[in-house]
Amino acid sequence: DGQLKTGRDLLVATLLGAEEWGLSTVPLMTMGCIMMRKCHKNTCPVGIATQDEELRAKFAGHEDDVVNFFFLIAEDLRGHMAAMGYTSVDELVGRSDLLIPDAEVLGSRDKLHGIDLSKILTPSASIRPGAAVRNVTVQDHSLELALDKTLIEAAKPAIERGEKVTYAGAVSNVNRTVGCMLSHEVTKKYAADGLPDGTIDIKLEGSAGQSLGAFMCKGITIEVTGDANDYVGKGLSGGHIVVKPPASATFNAHESIVIGNVALYGATAGKAFFRGVAAERFCVRNSGARAVVEGVGDHGCEYMTGGYAVILGPTGRNFAAGMSGGIAYVYDPHGAFPNNCNRGEVDLYEIEDAEDSEIVLGLIGEHQARTGSTVAAEILADWSKAKSKFVKVYPRDYKKVMEAKKAKEANEREEAELKAQKIDDAFAKLKSMSSVADKELSSNIVVSRPTQLDSPSKVRGFVEYEREALGYRDATERLKDWKEVHRHDPADAIKPLLSTQSARCMDCGTPFCHQTNTGCPLGNKIPEWNELVHQGRWRDALDRLHETNNFPEFTGRVCPAPCEGSCTLGIIENPVTIKSIECTIVDRGFDEGWIVPKPPVKRTGKKVAVIGSGPAGLAAADQLNKAGHLVTVYERADRAGGLMMYGVPNMKADKMEIVQRRVDLLAAEGIVFVTNAHIGAEGHPSIHDIRDESDAVVLACGATKPRDLPVEGRDLEGVHFAMEFLHANTKSLLDSNLSDGNYIDAEGKSVVVIGGGDTGTDCIGTSLRHGCKSVVNFELMTKPPDGRAPGNEWPQWPRIFRVDYGHEEATVRDGKDPRTYEVLTKEFIPKADGSGKIAGVKTVGVRWVKDEATGRMNFEEVEGSEKVWEADLVLLAMGFLGPEQTLVEKLGLDVDQRSNFKAEFGEFETSVPGVFAAGDCRRGQSLVVWAISEGRGAAAKVDAYLMGDDASLGALDASEAA
Repeated sequence: DGQLKTGRDLLVATLLGAEEWGLSTVPLMTMGCIMMRKCHKNTCPVGIATQDEELRAKFAGHEDDVVNFFFLIAEDLRGHMAAMGYTSVDELVGRSDLLIPDAEVLGSRDKLHGIDLSKILTPSASIRPGAAVRNVTVQDHSLELALDKTLIEAAKPAIERGEKVTYAGAVSNVNRTVGCMLSHEVTKKYAADGLPDGTIDIKLEGSAGQSLGAFMCKGITIEVTGDANDYVGKGLSGGHIVVKPPASATFNAHESIVIGNVALYGATAGKAFFRGVAAERFCVRNSGARAVVEGVGDHGCEYMTGGYAVILGPTGRNFAAGMSGGIAYVYDPHGAFPNNCNRGEVDLYEIEDAEDSEIVLGLIGEHQARTGSTVAAEILADWSKAKSKFVKVYPRDYKKVMEAKKAKEANEREEAELKAQKIDDAFAKLKSMSSVADKELSSNIVVSRPTQLDSPSKVRGFVEYEREALGYRDATERLKDWKEVHRHDPADAIKPLLSTQSARCMDCGTPFCHQTNTGCPLGNKIPEWNELVHQGRWRDALDRLHETNNFPEFTGRVCPAPCEGSCTLGIIENPVTIKSIECTIVDRGFDEGWIVPKPPVKRTGKKVAVIGSGPAGLAAADQLNKAGHLVTVYERADRAGGLMMYGVPNMKADKMEIVQRRVDLLAAEGIVFVTNAHIGAEGHPSIHDIRDESDAVVLACGATKPRDLPVEGRDLEGVHFAMEFLHANTKSLLDSNLSDGNYIDAEGKSVVVIGGGDTGTDCIGTSLRHGCKSVVNFELMTKPPDGRAPGNEWPQWPRIFRVDYGHEEATVRDGKDPRTYEVLTKEFIPKADGSGKIAGVKTVGVRWVKDEATGRMNFEEVEGSEKVWEADLVLLAMGFLGPEQTLVEKLGLDVDQRSNFKAEFGEFETSVPGVFAAGDCRRGQSLVVWAISEGRGAAAKVDAYLMGDDASLGALDASEAA
């Protein structure tokens, strides 16, 4: 359809001369197509390009959506026309003089330079004045002269009364789609049932035109003595077609082309017998017809999904490419066929069982009887010997489906026999309860899909297997320690699980999981390393993972996994367990000793200072060090790691085994870390001195300015920012295992956490481990729905109700989820003893209402909903407002409206030359994957700034950014 998608596209096509438009891609997408590009595999997850009944049941499209789209695109076109001053499409057809080449576009790329569009845009009216530029006459298809008119008249007794009819006549290549109009008349009366086979028998002599027997229904047989052009049997729907050379022919039929290209395209039922060779793409997309031919050209049985094809002669190359169903039997007396077969989807077998013999022998016998084939006669004369020369081409996944179907049918027969015999023994009772029992006999049993197998299949893995993540350790046990909450089972123990879970990845043609604006900002090659894990190639999977992600052990633990939220499988069911697989890949890499220091072979002599050692700073430092620059990282805390060291608790990412391990690895590769260096603060290194000593500076300071809650009583003792609480706890844990007492202790206290998200959950989990008396979590927003709400469609991040580790732990310990929604804090209440300590929190309930004028949601307080909550410790986890402004003042940096360091995404350079910004200090509070992505992008720009044409780091493609 030329990618016509908008009203402007239609306008341009019209100005170039189009009078009609054919749209395909976008209308298909309005019905649910997600461009998986797996149409040939019969695994379309949205039920469009598939004949799998289970997948077709997932189709949710509606014709009204297509109608609405066409209304919208028509309105869009009318808007463009009105802007140009035109009221009808007819006035614009062929008006290429109204198209003006965009000089900026033509000058933007070298390969477009010198292109001259003037000839294409010259109006035809200027060359031939008065010549019509649009259709001004009615096209005459001369249907009254079609051969089918004669056939319909001759077949009236059959159509009206079901009587047998025979017609004989001539055919030539001007007679196209012979039998199609006749089938229409039969179908109008008899619908899909058609007529009994052989009711209408048509015998023609000559050379048939294109599409002989197209869409021909059951009950019609066309026999052509001569030959036929392309598309014989296109869409054949139950009829029979025979094409054979005349008896007087002096050539060898089995060596001569008797029909053209693309025979039986999309056929669903019926039979076809061709005495002679078919040209290319025989049986392409055949999904139900049975055919016999004496040789085929290239690409035979391409994308075939059903039916049978018997080839009694040689084949061209690429046979069975994309073949996902049906069976082909190829007579191969010289053993040449395997070299011509594309085995990407199929396996080759001999004819062994009686069922295969019966099918092949029956079709060959019918072929010989209908065409007089000498090849068929020779094979039938010595079938026992000829049988061994046949090769059965069997799609491997189709084979699994057929075997499962046979097993089910056998089980049903056995159940029926048991039921008929009224056997009431223990075995019958046990069998009736099995997962393969008849649904009517065991309708109360829910058969679940497996989550782990030793040898899972990938082609239909997303259909056959259920999601299972590695998950967390038991909540009761993990509350007793500060170890990671995630399970870390031995690699051998979880091999079946990960092999099966990776088999659920559909290897999408258009993967949304690693697209920057919907999924992973790093562009992680998720389908690729999922496939490698499925194959057991763990080292290769690690290499593929490290191509785009410097620290997968960080993202595999603390990232909320937007990749899973945009996973294509999430449209129809639970998404792939991407995060678990990612984490296991890198953990195994460390366990196996595959991840070792790799200092750069060559140094450039350029010095770069990185301010901040969070994920953005570490990623920038790692990339710049790989490029050979001398990198020094400054961190104001006593340990490097930034957010990963002190912002995330130990039970989410172990500080020594995960964070410090990576810092040590980077140090071994040549990066210098300077801790306790609060750049810009009094008594600490000067930013100006650092600039003077460095060739470039990267600011990766994070967004560390917390959002406050300025209500009465805010200054009471016991009210803290969440990061004060989490930072102090982790530092004390690392310094002394909490024995030094240098942390905010929640033991025995009533804890109130205000604000949700990961930070709120971390406060809950930490308080529980301290042994708090109680914990409650206030959320201002409405409780999210269990599933996606209208307006939150895939592939957006699903804004749904989730239970994180802290919520689960509180529920296990206290018997209820700690969260309370639609609560507004009004006041912090002091203790009555005048100590200045907090005693409670006063709140009011709110409801969210839509402002009809602006369309925005605002909250209003609910009268009579005031409440006072007991509180000894209040933790404010309401997010961050941006970076601290010390460096802004020292360097004179420009900032944006949110006080972030101003630097265009994709360029990362601030208003101060040679100073770059990345991560939360530039974009605001965000995810660890975004921080790493920005660090990598900034490093590429720094490298280009320092080295020019000799830069070695690939620049981030800003066109893919959100």
